Amino acid sequence: MELNLEVDVQSEYSPTDVRAGVAGLKMMMKVGRYVLPAELTVMTMTHHSRGVHMSRLVSGAQENSEAPHIEDALTGIVKQVNATQKGASASVRFNYPFRDIFVPVEISLQKRKFTYIFRAPGITACPCSKKMAGVGHMQRAWLTVALSSHTFVDIEEQALKMLSCFSAETTAMMKRADEAMRVVESQRNPKFVEDVAREASERFPEAFYIEARSEESIHMHDAVAVVDRRV
Repeated sequence: MELNLEVDVQSEYSPTDVRAGVAGLKMMMKVGRYVLPAELTVMTMTHHSRGVHMSRLVSGAQENSEAPHIEDALTGIVKQVNATQKGASASVRFNYPFRDIFVPVEISLQKRKFTYIFRAPGITACPCSKKMAGVGHMQRAWLTVALSSHTFVDIEEQALKMLSCFSAETTAMMKRADEAMRVVESQRNPKFVEDVAREASERFPEAFYIEARSEESIHMHDAVAVVDRRV
């Protein structure tokens, strides 16, 4: 079979514009002092062409995989893609190492605006069972906070504020005495998921979405509370 390497099917005319790109692009990114496994999505518009040049999107991601901040990398990707295919956006998912836990983070850049989604683990102790039985049943809980900003947002600062919303923090390494003190701490500060969501709402007035979810220890379901400022 003879190859025709000059053909450019992507540039053929199409009457309908669509947004297209690559998703689930896994790569290592060096940002600041960390080297992190990350998953990227890079999209752009077809502009009445039949398709976008996917290889240029992958190349933009690979050539901007090292930067002082993750936002710098996204900015570089969007700038490089826009040079040939305007209307680009980029997003990245990764786990940020904080203390001895990992905080799942998603950051996206579109139209010069960053959107952040942070997710942090913690402990909740039930105020109801604490009131009735003297002991509040405990469980691991998760707090999700989503916000937008035209400037960079400090991940560690957001993580600290999120962790303070729970009855107590989760920690990987604890001796027996540490475990006992953590239980006592949570029992002194019992919270429903509704309480966690309310406290996060106060600490994150700029957030457009907040969700607290408790992986219930004595029920076969999760408990969830939401503050949605988009409604």
